[in-house]
Amino acid sequence: MKLAALVAAWLAGAWLGLRADAAPLPVLLLLLAAIPAGILLRMARLSLWPAVLVGLVLLSLFRIEATEDAPVPLVSQDSQPVAVQGRVINDPEATRRQAKFQFAVEAIDLGGGFEPLESRVLVYADPPESLLTRRDPFFRIGDNLLVEGLLERPKPFGGFDYPAYLENQGIFGILRSREVALVAEGSPGNWRGKLFDLRRKLSSNIENALPEPQSAVGRAMLLGYRGQIPPDLKDDFRKTGASHLLAISGLHVGVMLVLSMGMAGILIGRRRHLYLLLPLASIWSYALISGSPDSVIRAAVMGSVFLSALALGRPSSVLPGLALAAAVMVGITPGVLERVSFQLSFAAVAGISLALPYQAKVAEWITNSAESWASPWQPWVRAAATWMATTAIMSVAATLATWPLVAFYFDRIPFAGIFVTLLALPALPFILGGTLATGVAGLLHPALGQLAGLLAWVPLTYLIGLVSWMPAPTVSGSWVGLPLVGTWYTLLVGLLLTFRPGGGQSRMHRWLISLRQWFKGRVAAPGSARTATGYIGVSGLLVLGIWFLMGQVLSEADGRLHVYFFDVGQGDSALIVTPGGRQVLVDGGPQALSAVTSLSGVLPAGDRSLDLVALTHMDSDHSRGLLEVLSRFQVGAVLEGRNNQAGELLPRWRAALDREQIDVITVQSAYRIELEPGTTLEVLNPPRDPIGGAWKEANNNGLVLRLVYGQVSFLLAADIEALAENYLVGQSDTLDSAVLKAGHHGSSTSTTPPFLSRVNPMVAVISAGESNRFGHPSQEVLDRLVEVVGEEGVYRTDTDGRIEFISDGQRLWVRTQY
Repeated sequence: MKLAALVAAWLAGAWLGLRADAAPLPVLLLLLAAIPAGILLRMARLSLWPAVLVGLVLLSLFRIEATEDAPVPLVSQDSQPVAVQGRVINDPEATRRQAKFQFAVEAIDLGGGFEPLESRVLVYADPPESLLTRRDPFFRIGDNLLVEGLLERPKPFGGFDYPAYLENQGIFGILRSREVALVAEGSPGNWRGKLFDLRRKLSSNIENALPEPQSAVGRAMLLGYRGQIPPDLKDDFRKTGASHLLAISGLHVGVMLVLSMGMAGILIGRRRHLYLLLPLASIWSYALISGSPDSVIRAAVMGSVFLSALALGRPSSVLPGLALAAAVMVGITPGVLERVSFQLSFAAVAGISLALPYQAKVAEWITNSAESWASPWQPWVRAAATWMATTAIMSVAATLATWPLVAFYFDRIPFAGIFVTLLALPALPFILGGTLATGVAGLLHPALGQLAGLLAWVPLTYLIGLVSWMPAPTVSGSWVGLPLVGTWYTLLVGLLLTFRPGGGQSRMHRWLISLRQWFKGRVAAPGSARTATGYIGVSGLLVLGIWFLMGQVLSEADGRLHVYFFDVGQGDSALIVTPGGRQVLVDGGPQALSAVTSLSGVLPAGDRSLDLVALTHMDSDHSRGLLEVLSRFQVGAVLEGRNNQAGELLPRWRAALDREQIDVITVQSAYRIELEPGTTLEVLNPPRDPIGGAWKEANNNGLVLRLVYGQVSFLLAADIEALAENYLVGQSDTLDSAVLKAGHHGSSTSTTPPFLSRVNPMVAVISAGESNRFGHPSQEVLDRLVEVVGEEGVYRTDTDGRIEFISDGQRLWVRTQY
């Protein structure tokens, strides 16, 4: 209780310092006056606590007023072109389009030359050519850069005060880069750089072993990389109130603590407290590897205090650890007190810790009830019931402790989060343990990483399915204000302290004993629950191994041709799987993970090979997704036309081909590739001489392919327009095809009547994004296609999702996702 009072005084002073603008000198004089006040209280034989508490408030206030500088506005308008020089100060993260990193500005040029200025901005940038030899995200901590672009003031969105959120991290602008130049590379000897190198290697191993979106979710939950989670999936987590599962927090550190304690007990035993060193090292290693976010550091401090109390035999409460963590973090960075993440995490952990006595009471009741039931399954039923009760109580406690803050900051109350968290918590240890095993095993050998990935794939798939299918009813929180928030927490703490179930300390002690017994096992005789656990564990590994082998067997080619047109939004991507199992990917879509995610939906788990990758042209809606494919898949060769001589992504494309040492086949019209006997890929475009007189006509000089299998053929028209279509009509004798992938996403400049007449398709496919800003497909093109193939013969990725064609060389079947 004394520690809680001291921490409360310290936090109160910090809050006053952040809210008030007091001069340091008067605060210092008041602080010095607290010393004689304490002497007078002592002489009067009264408690020193009033003087101590007031002194702490003043000390915290003085610490802020004397050391915190007023924020320096970087720009005087909402958006302004600037050039800044400085260095990268955190581990850069690859988003779905660019790299994101925090940048310490040392000098700024607003148009009149560089002037010294110390500040921080959040940068979104593409890498310069000098960094393309590195792997994504190319930038590294410590890199000294010259960045030019538009510097913007952050703006609130969705009721969230984003400017205050960034300002609390010392960030005063968002710089969207137009050009970046490397001034000097970061020092490779820096220990943080080496730590982040390890983090990236673990992330890369998880990427290579797990399909999408399981890979993106696993890396977010284990390592804190959230930039590549698909937006619709991220929205599912948000709507169901499960976003906290993606953000590394005290919950994740707690799971790591429990797992490492169990492992230490098995490897070392619990007769001496030496075994506590392993979980201590584990949580701090995890805190560092995960990028050291505030919530993880706070949780690591709490875990350290808990382990110390356990070693001293005084594990009376979690609250001292929470209080100490809060005081230390606010002392180092006072602005953390105003961060939403800090407040939510602090409230959640406090709610859980205050609910622990109730959990102990329920666990005791379950144990007493189970003792009257004589059955070999009794230990398992008791453990399952205790686990379910614990997760339910913890979920409800965290929700009750955080809903006012969620409503206040985000204007809604996601009550579904209680049920989602309740159902997701049992999978969390398997997700974190499985993804960690995948990353570490991949350091030894990629095959071991893929095998370990099976352990993580199942719980990750379960979690993704849970948030995708769970209804997400929400209640508006606009009526929640600061008075209600303060009243709620005052009443909640008062009720919990008034109605604690019996002797709280003894209940807590029993709960800790039951936790230790959970790891140690009450009996170790043959036939006991512990022996059964071993049998079940071995059996589970055998089942996983058999399942993996069966998956590989069942995934063998079925003797038919499969052609998939992926729904990648406003872009193109298609996969050809020949009757013999050859795999050819044509284009990769507009986002970094467009093709990778699409391939994960159709290829067998663990399949990371493509025989051929074809790039029709360098426009980003066709090429961007292939950059990630080259990194994650073993690609036999790349097929591209003679037109690939320009484009914003061309330097990254060439660098990726060189880095991965992939052979490039440059082709032109009349080139033929026999994928296997009876299955041929014909190149119809580009010609030897560029259409339109210059290769800059990227659309008309794009790579056009015709796939032939028996009596069935597919014409993939890339983005060609009327000029190229007229050329093909005049030069090619074999345009007729059963399936036409319409050119340029159904644009009115393509699929002209003469071209459509020569192709004479039975079925047409249009690859376009839902509600895209270009208005594709055009109604004019739709009318032409309907006239030739009928309304039922037109398939669109924006309405049908993924489209799969299956053929035995004579007949054709179609499957759609929707």
